[in-house]
Amino acid sequence: MRKESSANLENETILRDYCQAMKTLQLFSGRWKISILFAIHSSVKTYTELKSLLLNVSDRMLAKQLNELIKDRLLEKRKNQNDFFLSSYLKGTEYL
Repeated sequence: MRKESSANLENETILRDYCQAMKTLQLFSGRWKISILFAIHSSVKTYTELKSLLLNVSDRMLAKQLNELIKDRLLEKRKNQNDFFLSSYLKGTEYL
């Protein structure tokens, strides 16, 4: 949790409002986001496939990073017709 009154947060807010590059960099900030996008670059992956490719990421962190990428519209989550519980991750690969 961040302090809302910190100078660092205030500076980030000013930069984000002023600089488009800062907005873009913040979309990709996060330890695993680039690795996730690189992993899906060649094909659609399920959560389990991503988990097996990214060996050192915890379930909690992978889910958090995926949800942020989906929220930022860099990934798209779809249901597979054969298995209702299978989620595939797609999109965002044009940034790589």
